Amino acid sequence: MPTQPSKLAEFFRNLIPTRIVTRHDPRSVVPALAHTISVDDVHDFLRQAEGGNPEKLFALYRDIMLAHSHLQGRFADRKRAVLGDTLNLIPFDKKSPVDRLATDAIWPMTRHVDWVPALNHLLDATLWPVAVLEKVYRAARTPGLTYELARLIPVPHDLLDFRTGRLRIKDTDEAGRPLASTHDPDPARYIVHRGHLLTTADHWGGPFRSLVFWWLLATQDREWWARFLDRYGAPFTVGKYPTGDDDSRSVLERAFSLATKLGGLVVTSDTDVEIKQAAASDTGAAFQAFHDICNREISKLILGQTLSSDAQATGLGSGVANTQDGVRQDIRQFDALLLGATLSAQLATQFLAINGLHGSAPIFTWGAISVAEQKSLADVLTSLNTAGLRLTDSGIEALSERLGLSLERVIAPAAPSPFMPFSVRTHSAIGVQESDEAIARTAAADLVHSLGKHHAPIVQIVLRAKNQREALAGVEAYCAALNTGDAARVIEEVMIAYAANGATARAV
Repeated sequence: MPTQPSKLAEFFRNLIPTRIVTRHDPRSVVPALAHTISVDDVHDFLRQAEGGNPEKLFALYRDIMLAHSHLQGRFADRKRAVLGDTLNLIPFDKKSPVDRLATDAIWPMTRHVDWVPALNHLLDATLWPVAVLEKVYRAARTPGLTYELARLIPVPHDLLDFRTGRLRIKDTDEAGRPLASTHDPDPARYIVHRGHLLTTADHWGGPFRSLVFWWLLATQDREWWARFLDRYGAPFTVGKYPTGDDDSRSVLERAFSLATKLGGLVVTSDTDVEIKQAAASDTGAAFQAFHDICNREISKLILGQTLSSDAQATGLGSGVANTQDGVRQDIRQFDALLLGATLSAQLATQFLAINGLHGSAPIFTWGAISVAEQKSLADVLTSLNTAGLRLTDSGIEALSERLGLSLERVIAPAAPSPFMPFSVRTHSAIGVQESDEAIARTAAADLVHSLGKHHAPIVQIVLRAKNQREALAGVEAYCAALNTGDAARVIEEVMIAYAANGATARAV
């Protein structure tokens, strides 16, 4: 008979999602709508969404994303700005050993095969109102863990249901076809991400709603231009006949009807026929201007600026480019901030809990500040150093997070002291004995200059010595016959000569 602790253990094991719930058949989605849509249809979809049924509005979003090259390209640019950066996991408390161990346990998860596609789906929520991801675990194959990540499965927007006024997910059968029943997005199983600043209900459409009419106008503009070219793009003929001469008019009408078959006109010499050409260049410029306006409005919402998608003259020395790049960087950092917060709260925290790991979930960060900001920051640090100021250890940690690089303080080598004991040892890479001999040979000229004719034998003592210790012993023996003042001066001058020739010494 199961005991109470075993029942509790079984209960908590059932809370861990180890089987896949999200099954989806792409053939069961709403058929494409964009190719037959009108302005009235768009308004109808918006009214249905406001009432709690955004199914057709989301289907329209899908069609727009697939068919409109400009919108699809700009949305991909926004996603790549985050996904293309390097992911960093920062312990919640860098001084806490358990937080560092928790960070180390999370790292392998970011190498999972589903990781990048899953993040790509979550970033849909920067334009769509919400994005949902199913997480599935399995028994761990890594020592020290109980469960590890098995799958991260995107939940299609076709399966999101808002008929109750809040987010629910449609149940599906084994083949992936939606059923009439729904279930709540259990936090133990699902990640729900909202990557925008709107506070309206999800079923109202999110930021994407403001792009629908710009897409529609841009698309209709192309259709209008195609119709214009179809009707007026080729030259057309104009016939003139005398007023009241019905016979001449009949001749012209028959000639025009036969023109497509004969490739020309057969008329009398007195009949006046002219070839007219529509001013396509003027209408083409109008089409281009209107189409550019639609695309720029789309770029403004997605990227916060237009210069990265369209070449525009801003004038010599204009600061518009820098300003717009700053706006785009703000958007990139904000997207990464919200995405990191979602992963930390809804994935990493659960992973640590089900594996019995203590410590707080790490902070997910992507990339670093822009090149322009890095240069400005370097100038500030240079100015601080000139003013005699430097970063503290906590300041270096904050700077490392901002730059996305691990930084540490450079320890400057200690300057050699002019007051050293008689016994010194070089730190040259060539070994002690070789260094001493090299210095002794190169120091001969300085010794002669320093000691002069009265103590020239000291030079020979140094040159004949096999190492520094033997040289100093010989000098001390020579100086034994001198008075104390002369001996001290000789030893000091020998050491100065050694130091002047590149010796790096320390006390032994």
